[in-house]
Amino acid sequence: MITSPEDARLLFKRWTEDSSPLRIRLRSAVVIFEGVGLVEGFTTSVLNLGGNSWQLAVPLDGASFTFADPREATVASVREAEASRYEFGLSLNLASGDRLALMELKTLDEEPASEEAD
Repeated sequence: MITSPEDARLLFKRWTEDSSPLRIRLRSAVVIFEGVGLVEGFTTSVLNLGGNSWQLAVPLDGASFTFADPREATVASVREAEASRYEFGLSLNLASGDRLALMELKTLDEEPASEEAD
């Protein structure tokens, strides 16, 4: 589903505030980059992504955005596999022709299950 730049910025804000881990894929004519990282910050014109040993500044001017929910995949096996790994994603078609995909990784519930005493 096509998403507005304003909606994309709301996702960037959520990912920044929550420090949500993202699967990041950048594909261009000269490089393919894949990694796991975070949204470190953003403005209306630049998205800053980073991981343990890398940083990436992505120009947003002229970009178009597409929201994806893995639960809406038409093929059942793909839907199950993707929904088990990702919350949702955002695809950016950049003005340069490059494509950036950001997929929010599911995290394990870190709270231990409560045990009832006998």
